[in-house]
Amino acid sequence: MLTRHVGERIVIDQGIEVIVHKISRSTVKLGVRVPKGVLVLRGEVWDAVARENRAAAEIEFDEDAIVNAAIQVTPESENEP
Repeated sequence: MLTRHVGERIVIDQGIEVIVHKISRSTVKLGVRVPKGVLVLRGEVWDAVARENRAAAEIEFDEDAIVNAAIQVTPESENEP
């Protein structure tokens, strides 16, 4: 556990910086500086994305049914010689 006051910061590795901007009764406002291209998400968003990814990975696909469905929706003009 770290203790920080308004205006103080935490530096992670070489370029990730967390700054305490404001402290009120039940909330803390933080600023985050990261190198360009680094993704920053709130924890609950990260968790939701991870849940969706796990659920998508568990879906089983019937490849033959997908191919047959694709063939059926192909316009007839594309199948003509």
